Amino acid sequence: MINNKAIVVKYNDTYYFPILTGYISGKTFGQDVPGEAKYRPLRDSFKESKSNNWLILPPYPYSPYEDITSDGNKMYEAPSSKHWLGTDNTGRDVFSRLCYAFNISISFALILTVLNYLFGILIGGCMGYYGGKFDLFFQRIIEIWSSLPMLFVIIIISSIIKPSFFLLIGIYTLVNWISMTYLMRAEFYREKSKDYVAAALSMGQSDFKVMFKHILPNSLVPIIT
Repeated sequence: MINNKAIVVKYNDTYYFPILTGYISGKTFGQDVPGEAKYRPLRDSFKESKSNNWLILPPYPYSPYEDITSDGNKMYEAPSSKHWLGTDNTGRDVFSRLCYAFNISISFALILTVLNYLFGILIGGCMGYYGGKFDLFFQRIIEIWSSLPMLFVIIIISSIIKPSFFLLIGIYTLVNWISMTYLMRAEFYREKSKDYVAAALSMGQSDFKVMFKHILPNSLVPIIT
């Protein structure tokens, strides 16, 4: 939807799909440009030549990393029908950058939330269900982990290892799973003493099935709220 690569190009009775295949040299389409083909100028040249060649661009044909000053656009250009939110200080399209940034942010938040819930439910459920030394051990681990200055931990790890999307997700997951653990521990601890759990155990159900097939569906209040 938002990209500077053509969806499909018909050139000299041959079809190309740049948005799927990636890099295609400009010389492939007769362009006298170094590197990758420029599809917006190529579209204009096809129209001017009135040939049978044609291409289809995405609805918003600009890339967030593309310097569009080469197309005659200016830095800090005002919003227009061509550039909906204008251009930035390097001539890049602001709307395309905003959409790509939104995509990354939402993906980061969703993945992080799923992982936090996964670890919180698993560890907290085991703590509440088994109790005893297992519960005490993880309580001490959580107390030690909670006392660490997490902001500095993140800064130190990021300075040692080159930051990336999945590295940051891993770091934030290590920091944020604790809060859900306490809630699930309390729910599992409360539910395990009820009759339906005893009935499931008397029927030979494994601990895993009892925890996640019987207790978990009745412990969804912290997850939902």
